[in-house]
Amino acid sequence: MTLKKPKTKHLVRHKWKKVLWIVLGSILLILIAARIALPYFLLRLVNRELTQIHGYSGHVDDLDVALIRGAYTLKRVHLDKTGGKVPVPFFSADIFDLSLEWNSLFHGAFVGKITVRHPVLNFAKGPSEETSQTHIDKSWTTVLGDLMPLKLNRFEIFDGEIHYLDFYSHPKVNIFANHIHILAENLSNARHQKELLPSTVEGTADLYGGHALLHMKMDALNQEPTFDAKAELLSMDIARLNEFLQAYGKFDVRQGNLSIYTEAAAKDGLISGYSKPIIKDLKVVNWKEDKDHPLKLVWEGVISAAAWVFKNHPKDQLATRASFEGNIKNPDVNAWYVVGQVLHNAFIQALYPALENSININSVEKNQQAPTPLSKTFQQSAKNKKAAKDQAKK
Repeated sequence: MTLKKPKTKHLVRHKWKKVLWIVLGSILLILIAARIALPYFLLRLVNRELTQIHGYSGHVDDLDVALIRGAYTLKRVHLDKTGGKVPVPFFSADIFDLSLEWNSLFHGAFVGKITVRHPVLNFAKGPSEETSQTHIDKSWTTVLGDLMPLKLNRFEIFDGEIHYLDFYSHPKVNIFANHIHILAENLSNARHQKELLPSTVEGTADLYGGHALLHMKMDALNQEPTFDAKAELLSMDIARLNEFLQAYGKFDVRQGNLSIYTEAAAKDGLISGYSKPIIKDLKVVNWKEDKDHPLKLVWEGVISAAAWVFKNHPKDQLATRASFEGNIKNPDVNAWYVVGQVLHNAFIQALYPALENSININSVEKNQQAPTPLSKTFQQSAKNKKAAKDQAKK
């Protein structure tokens, strides 16, 4: 009897090992099955969320999960306006990757990042609301928040495109910017920087032979727009916009290039800035192509004559400077100042084709109180007239 006890203990131990292996094997099989099923479950969940955007219907063709880097990738995403009267999607992208930002873990922050490859945004203008798509309901931000449960700290776009289309104009219009790259960092201030503007946005794009640049510092966590931005569009070929000019201006150009220099800053609901467009080497009338359209030739002649009068001939440039300031929802633009800048460029001194570095976040409130140079002139003129009247009364 005593000799059977060790054998019994051995059998019991063997039985428990067998049970343990079965349990572990079952758990492993469940995990493998869950891993296989997870992309399909998430794909259904994402497609259901994309139906929650008012007026639009979204769809994702495929989805991959990368557990090791804490990410999932949406493939071939598109968002279409419901009704089917706009032939292009409002938004599409080849890849939409949502993941954990591992670098921020070293700063003690559990945040996420989004990377988008070849996104295309199509704004369409039509004769009715059903045939147009120029804006989207704010509900898309809620959907994006549901798809990215972590706080967004980094956002990057590769090879993006933005189109403005009009399928009902004559000729049809399709103007666009392409090769767009945007990098926004530290949006949730995961680095804990003690600055007024801890986030940065850098952007580049190509636009009809021209190159656009954006540099912005901002406080992405502030409910009020708070930023300091500089943007440039350098040497865009205006002649490549002839379809747009013919459709809406009833004229086209032979040659010319456009550069735009813009600075803006905002805080506490106020904004201050300027935009300085400069057109060089402009030639409007095309006698060979338009000789059979006399009314068009007359109209182009009027435009060409006006451009000739108001351009700076030594520099061969037509330019102005439009300043804006006030409430960010409805900023004021001094129209007389814009006219004055056209005349200043034409007859006094050519506007310099570059950023002025005259706007920053600390000058926003000061610029609201300081009158523009042209308004100073008008104020001084009004004071002189009032003084003259007072003198006449005496």
